[in-house]
Amino acid sequence: MGTNNAQAIPFHAGPELSRAINRTDFFRLLKSAAQHYNFDNFALARISEASAPFGERDIVITNVAERRVGLFITTLKEALGTVRAKTAQFLATPVHGRGAQPEVYPSDLVFNEFLGGVFLFIPLFTPEGRRYCLVLSGERQEPDQSEIADMLLDAMRIFDKLYEEILAPEMSGRLTQRESEIVKWTSEGKTSAEIAIILGLSEHTVNSHITAAARKLDAVNRVHMVAIALRNGLVS
Repeated sequence: MGTNNAQAIPFHAGPELSRAINRTDFFRLLKSAAQHYNFDNFALARISEASAPFGERDIVITNVAERRVGLFITTLKEALGTVRAKTAQFLATPVHGRGAQPEVYPSDLVFNEFLGGVFLFIPLFTPEGRRYCLVLSGERQEPDQSEIADMLLDAMRIFDKLYEEILAPEMSGRLTQRESEIVKWTSEGKTSAEIAIILGLSEHTVNSHITAAARKLDAVNRVHMVAIALRNGLVS
């Protein structure tokens, strides 16, 4: 058979996974995984001790519009049921449920596109035991155990790479060598386009590193980032 096997490999399970280095890359991977399993929406979030199962500020990456995130979380809780939603931080295996059917609240359907959809909650863990989850939702049948096992494996692969590239460095608060280089050039007044030429990177990659560095330093913009870095002796 002369069929190209690469065509049978989903985007999120192919070489793009090993090449992922920034949030845009992981957004594309998670979007691909969701679509591959016929889900419309996804949200990767930290499990919260304060709110069940997580709050809006706990979300790391999602394709749900910011103004709809609260509604997404509320509908997820309803789909999982009160008990499972409240104990989400203790779950070790995926759970799923369906939101209220549109005919129950016909006037709400226009305002809540998540009604009647299936929600799948996949718990994820860092090597240190920190808890995260991937939530998928969409208009489809509830998944069987075989499909859930496949989705869990895909989610774990993407999350492990995300943790390695983004979450672990962010939690350490330390700038990588590349981030330090870019902050240094930024402190000298270079634009992202100029830094990209100097370092042989794409402008998109430079901006991704700047965003990561600003997040680690808890800076609100580039000027603030450079000021913090200079004050802390991270660049000279």
